[in-house]
Amino acid sequence: MELKKYKLGDIAKIEISGVDKKSVDGETPVRLCNFVDVYRNWAITQKLSENFMIASAKETEIAKCSIHKGQVAITKDSETRDDIGIPAYIADDFDNVLLGYHCALITPNDDVLDGKYLNAFMHTRYIQKYFENNASGSGQRYTLSNETIFQIPILLPSLEVQKAIGNLLSNIDRKIELNHQINDNLPMLGRSSTMVKVHRAA
Repeated sequence: MELKKYKLGDIAKIEISGVDKKSVDGETPVRLCNFVDVYRNWAITQKLSENFMIASAKETEIAKCSIHKGQVAITKDSETRDDIGIPAYIADDFDNVLLGYHCALITPNDDVLDGKYLNAFMHTRYIQKYFENNASGSGQRYTLSNETIFQIPILLPSLEVQKAIGNLLSNIDRKIELNHQINDNLPMLGRSSTMVKVHRAA
């Protein structure tokens, strides 16, 4: 399989979010997809957004940082090197949901790059090592500069292969998430069964 090497900034639009968690009079109410939401999830979905915090944003921020299906968000700043450069795929379209501070929003050129593939590729050790080696800062905080993000080396097969890889891994993630939901509900199911038995015994 032939792979072509690109710089991320040549095949995607990159926006650095400066949207904070405050609510300011006169600004538009929004929900924020924050650092922790990106860090903890393979994909950002409508279901997840139900629990996003409420804040406000300027129109310029809304234009730059609104999230849409096909994009990829990454963590940009953190106290440890291991926590930066963590990606999450934007799996749905949203109304007035913005990417929050300490993150970057990547919009792939659809003619060259598939968002699901990009998300999977940026989870690889190859890219995480790039982030570790190129993060600036020490001690209190580490960050990825705009230039470091622009220069991220992306290895691409054909768009058809990208989509196949991206869809496969996204399907696996959905199954894992479903298993987590089932496991979370098991204690509740156990309690319900016990209550039924008690009721019948009574």
